Amino acid sequence: MNESLTNRQIAFIIFGVLIGYGVMELPKNVAENAGTGGWLSLLIATAITIIFAYMITYLSYVYKNKTIYEYSERLTGKFITHIFMIIYIFYYFLGFTMITRVSCETIKLTILLKTPIWVLSLLFSFVIYYAVIKRLRVIARVCEIYGIFIIIAALLIHTSLFTQGKLINLRPFFVLEDLPLYFKSTLNMIFPFLGIEILTIIPFAKKNHKKVFKYITLMIVCISFFYIMIVESCISVMGVDEIVHYNDALYATIRRVDIPAFQVIRRLDGIFLIAWIMAIFCTITIWCYGAIVLLSKLFKKIHFNLLAFIVVFMGYIVSQMPTTYDQVKKVLDYMSYYGLVVMGIIPTILFFITKVKKYDKKMQ
Repeated sequence: MNESLTNRQIAFIIFGVLIGYGVMELPKNVAENAGTGGWLSLLIATAITIIFAYMITYLSYVYKNKTIYEYSERLTGKFITHIFMIIYIFYYFLGFTMITRVSCETIKLTILLKTPIWVLSLLFSFVIYYAVIKRLRVIARVCEIYGIFIIIAALLIHTSLFTQGKLINLRPFFVLEDLPLYFKSTLNMIFPFLGIEILTIIPFAKKNHKKVFKYITLMIVCISFFYIMIVESCISVMGVDEIVHYNDALYATIRRVDIPAFQVIRRLDGIFLIAWIMAIFCTITIWCYGAIVLLSKLFKKIHFNLLAFIVVFMGYIVSQMPTTYDQVKKVLDYMSYYGLVVMGIIPTILFFITKVKKYDKKMQ
């Protein structure tokens, strides 16, 4: 089945996978690790992400209509490729299950106080299964539609937050003596950018000309400024010293703001939760799809829909294993380090093998 996408759809897939649960705790993480100069750490993390995105995009562009499984097998052989695939599958599966669980925890704590976690997780599982069996093109269209709504909602919400915030809370914007701190804290900013490795399973067709990297870069830059807007608007309202006490810092900030001029929609938290659940759905669906696609490469005789059911069912069971919210958070914290392997190290190895053996010249 041809699962190639347009350049715009690929860009919105990136938007869908990045804008998810990570934004909820982003203001707290930035404030804790870099203070009011956290915007610089985010820009550094953006630059690193773009470098990794270039290497992944280059590989997909050189090996047209192939995923990481096919071109890795050509570059490193079957044995190494199978090791890589196991790493990626476990990564996508772990991300899919833990993000599902932590999102359900957040939903329960904010709007559905009496609903059990297992019920929310089960509902997510049904919806995600239906989405993934429709394959990549349908997921990409959903990301486009949801992405436009999320962008509009975000601009409305965070512009409103800035009108209620105080400039003094954002100062100092930059402290030269803290420059080492800004670089050191970059590693803590990586988690919100985890997801660009999904490009490794998106086959590029001939219609995905060299401009595809421009689309991807532009989307990553837009997401970066989106993150900075979130952080700065929240800090302007609550201040660094207070925002570090909230795990759901973004939602806590939005709940504090009441805009009388908006009349019916004066409470922004309702709009935010709708947009955030849309973003979470896109993120979880894409991570789940990544695990299923790579499994289908290893188990070619098993039907895709059956593999999808097995992955979603096992994901539901695994998502219920952690007994506390803190246990889930600890797993997600380790995901940042795991993500550097699948987002940076493995694509870098394949990129340099391609360059050294001049496969990029041979494929032209």
